[in-house]
Amino acid sequence: MLLLLACGAGIYLGLNFSALVLLPFSFFGIVAFVVASWSSGHSLHGSLVVLLFLSVQAGYMLGLTARDAYGQLLTRLNLANSRRA
Repeated sequence: MLLLLACGAGIYLGLNFSALVLLPFSFFGIVAFVVASWSSGHSLHGSLVVLLFLSVQAGYMLGLTARDAYGQLLTRLNLANSRRA
């Protein structure tokens, strides 16, 4: 479940922000995974931390590639602000 949340957060970041935001959010995602594992009493698996990091980055890349289509969808549905004066 945490991997899906990380991927969703990466998609949101890819749609709205530049690449500079990826590193801090990847770090916060890894910290969240470590805290969740520690608080539930599970042992920390290094491969799962890498999967979480890759999930955030994969979601970011999905968000980057969907920027144009998302903008066109918002324009088609008239949800974006009009640029007419």
